[in-house]
Amino acid sequence: KFEDGAVQFRLRLVVSLLSHRPLLIRNIRSKDVEAPGLKDYEVSFLRLLDRMTNGSRFEINSTGTQLKFHPGVLLGGDVSHECPPSRGIGWFLEGILPLGPFGKEPLLVNLTGWTDGTREVDPSPDALQSCVVPLLVHHFLA
Repeated sequence: KFEDGAVQFRLRLVVSLLSHRPLLIRNIRSKDVEAPGLKDYEVSFLRLLDRMTNGSRFEINSTGTQLKFHPGVLLGGDVSHECPPSRGIGWFLEGILPLGPFGKEPLLVNLTGWTDGTREVDPSPDALQSCVVPLLVHHFLA
């Protein structure tokens, strides 16, 4: 149970999925008067996780300020997803990279969206490929 909103949103979901423990996140931008609750890219990330798993359940309250996540089984396989223009593809890749080695099948992901890396906070897919992928190969395939 987390009271501090959307801080480390993707990481909490990934850890919940890998540990098979339910997750409750409260106060997601509850003090933001103009746009409380989950953002479009966070909901899109939930859809991506739903495509990668079997049996996962998401419960979002009417204002979007509370999320209950009941993790399912991580399947892997072929997954296609369209990322919203509000975040780059790198933001989604950062979230799902830790899940890749743990699926029942090899994970093949086809993400469409912004790849230019001009977003101030999102890494480009090229940066992730040159930095993170060699680490994963070294630790999981060596």
